[in-house]
Amino acid sequence: MHLYMIAQYLNLQNRGEDRFYKLGREYAARGHNVTLFASGSALGMDLGKKKIGLLQRDGITMVAFNVPYQAGMSRAKKLLSYHKFARMAGKQGLMLPKPDLLVAATPPLSSALPAIKLKKHFGIPLVLEVRELWPDQPIQRGTLKNGLLIGRARKFEEHVYGQADRVIAISPEIAAAVEQRGAEQSNVVVIPEGPDDQGLVNSYEQAMKNLVQKDKIKAANRL
Repeated sequence: MHLYMIAQYLNLQNRGEDRFYKLGREYAARGHNVTLFASGSALGMDLGKKKIGLLQRDGITMVAFNVPYQAGMSRAKKLLSYHKFARMAGKQGLMLPKPDLLVAATPPLSSALPAIKLKKHFGIPLVLEVRELWPDQPIQRGTLKNGLLIGRARKFEEHVYGQADRVIAISPEIAAAVEQRGAEQSNVVVIPEGPDDQGLVNSYEQAMKNLVQKDKIKAANRL
């Protein structure tokens, strides 16, 4: 299986600490072809003036985009960073071979934009891992206050959840929320923090059971 993974941010301070990286590493160890899209800073790469960098690590092909991001950035600069990453990941994904499955991690929710674009282009399933509800957190932090923008953000959130063929929630509370905001209950699965690499992949495979096979059957029926 060829797997595309999209995550603008990863925590790699300790080897494989980020569960998304654990997932990709274990899939690669099982003989799958894994391509990971992330920001250069998330992968610890200094790209300088380069727009894109490539890295091979633990069997994963990593495509890094030069998209600066810092916690202290203004809201406008953060939104620009989100938009730039989504645009670059979507564009680059169209230039690569067709995958069998897409897996995207949020936040930011905008990471789902290139995933949705590639899902429609290639006609493949999309799995979305939701680690934090958005725009709930920006609203609570006070970084998103405008009522009009909040309304648009809510509609965008519903659109993203509705496009996912599976939603992986890291807690029952997040699962309940995404079901209320556009995701079909049958498509939502809770995989909490904690499993080791093999346990995480086993949980994912159970959640995605028959997803790729069903998609291939549908494609064959259209021929």
